[in-house]
Amino acid sequence: IVAGNFADFMPKEPVAVVVADLGVSSPQLDVASRGFSFLKDGPIDMRMNPEVGETAAELIERLQETELAEIIYRYGEERFSRRIARRIKHDLRHQGPYKGTASLAYAVAGCFPPKMRHGRIHPATRTFQALRIAVNDELGVLGTFLRNLPSWMQKDAFACIISFHSLEDRLVKKAFMNE
Repeated sequence: IVAGNFADFMPKEPVAVVVADLGVSSPQLDVASRGFSFLKDGPIDMRMNPEVGETAAELIERLQETELAEIIYRYGEERFSRRIARRIKHDLRHQGPYKGTASLAYAVAGCFPPKMRHGRIHPATRTFQALRIAVNDELGVLGTFLRNLPSWMQKDAFACIISFHSLEDRLVKKAFMNE
C-alpha cells in the first residue's frame, strides 16, 4: 500500500493490481484546522498537503470574479456559481477575508433562494468541493495518473478506481474506454 499523490507515484516494476481511492478521508474532513468542512469552523485551507501550495483563501483572493465563478461552476457543477463568486468578491472588498469556513459557507448559502437552503445537501457543499479540487489540482492529478496507469500494468493486470463524484467518474470512464 502506497499513500501519496497519484501524480507522483511511479512503481519500481510492473504491477498486477492497482486500487486507487480518490476520496477525501474522514480524518481530513473531521479536523477543523484542515479547512475542508464548514460543519467545524476552521481556516479556509483545503490543501491535501498543508505544507505545499496556496490555500483556498489565497486562491479566492487571487482570482478575479469571473475566474472564481468558472471554478465553482466547472468543479462544483454549481448553477449559482456567478452569484456565489460575486458575493464572495463583494465581501472581500467590503469586509476583508472571511474569518473561517463557517462564515464562507454562510455567505454561499445566502446566495440560494430561501426554499433551496434546506435541501438534501448544504448549499455550500458544491462550492467547497470546487475550491478543494482547484486548490489540489485533483482532476489534473487524476488525469496524470490515468495516462500513466497503462504503462505500469503487467499483462492481464487489474485496476480498480473508486470515485466519489461525477467529474472524477467521467475522467475514469473515458480513460478506460480509450484503453
